Amino acid sequence: MLRATILLELNEDYVLSHVSDLVDGPVVVTNCEVLGETDIRFVVDAGERRDEMAERLAASEVVSDLELVGDDQLLITKRSSGALPVIRENHGMLQRMSQFYGRSRVFDVVVFRRADLKAIISGLRSLGTVELRRLKPFVGPSTRLSKRQAEVVGYALERGYYDWPRGVTVEEIAAAFEVSRPTVLEHLRRAEKKLLSDALADATTPANPDST
Repeated sequence: MLRATILLELNEDYVLSHVSDLVDGPVVVTNCEVLGETDIRFVVDAGERRDEMAERLAASEVVSDLELVGDDQLLITKRSSGALPVIRENHGMLQRMSQFYGRSRVFDVVVFRRADLKAIISGLRSLGTVELRRLKPFVGPSTRLSKRQAEVVGYALERGYYDWPRGVTVEEIAAAFEVSRPTVLEHLRRAEKKLLSDALADATTPANPDST
């Protein structure tokens, strides 16, 4: 798995383009999460001009929810400018949008294969100019898994296989990876066993006496 930082310079203005001028410099995004197929939720530090930013955002039809957080932050739920569907259609996972300024957006994306990343970049070019800022191996909690196990279980989790009702079937996962149904089930079983073993080991490990 790979982690890529992508800079997208949009061809046109979107709602965030109209509020970034209220902040001095790029707007930092934190606590970013993906909701459904097209929506994202995130927190921004709006500073002293939070109320003005909130007023502009509330007037947009792509903003579905807006909450004041603390003294100068906003929790924003909005429809993606189009980048999220492109990322998802090409088997990528949006980890976060880390900042925006004017038409610029910086995305942190995890992909299973380099071919997926190439397809994402190609798709994003329909929205604007794309620059790959950084690319490195993804290190996460599944590092004990084999490369293929991590790819399959990561794809299954992202697509809703573990939701109820399931968002994707074993057959659909098999088609995405061009393998048989039994092969997918075997990858999932082995990955789940390793992850559950790790989780139980962590839960039952006695506390270090030196730390108390």
